[in-house]
Amino acid sequence: MLIEPPLTGERTYLHGADILDALVAATGAESDLGLVLRVAGDCAIEALPGPPDAAACGRFRYRRGGRDHQLVLRHRPDRPIARRLVGDDARLVAGAELECDRATQPAGTPGGILQRAVALALALLERPHPEDYWSIAEIDCRVAPPADGALAVAVQPRLGGRFWRAAVAVDGGPLGTVLLARGQPRR
Repeated sequence: MLIEPPLTGERTYLHGADILDALVAATGAESDLGLVLRVAGDCAIEALPGPPDAAACGRFRYRRGGRDHQLVLRHRPDRPIARRLVGDDARLVAGAELECDRATQPAGTPGGILQRAVALALALLERPHPEDYWSIAEIDCRVAPPADGALAVAVQPRLGGRFWRAAVAVDGGPLGTVLLARGQPRR
């Protein structure tokens, strides 16, 4: 199966939340979603059954119809992404209340739940670390993300601050977590 989500905003790589949304739509995944990303890319991703290997850019596990499934993800450089959705990440945090390590946002804000959750987590992390680059290393969700809802995000450091875990709740119930990796300072 080939997924080709568009590039969003000014990104030169596929956003992890967009990849997860495309995989959920393509597979009919219902619950126990887990996306692990090793390498960012700007091309289509081929999702194939099987265990991860050295050539994989990531993996996706999910549950559908009461059965567990696992796919290995590989970049397809021969299929660069040409489609781009215009967007401003600032709109994803509109109406949010940011505290020290948590943020809340009412339903009805433009953008998908995971895109908004990642934007809120980054807004929290970029305040104390404005020069650092962050990437999505992993997304885990109990169920497929809903189309909308009131969002709550809380961040906690892992491994001495190299990784940060964002716990995501929608309409008061837990949805899952996003693991963000801190990279080198922006240049």
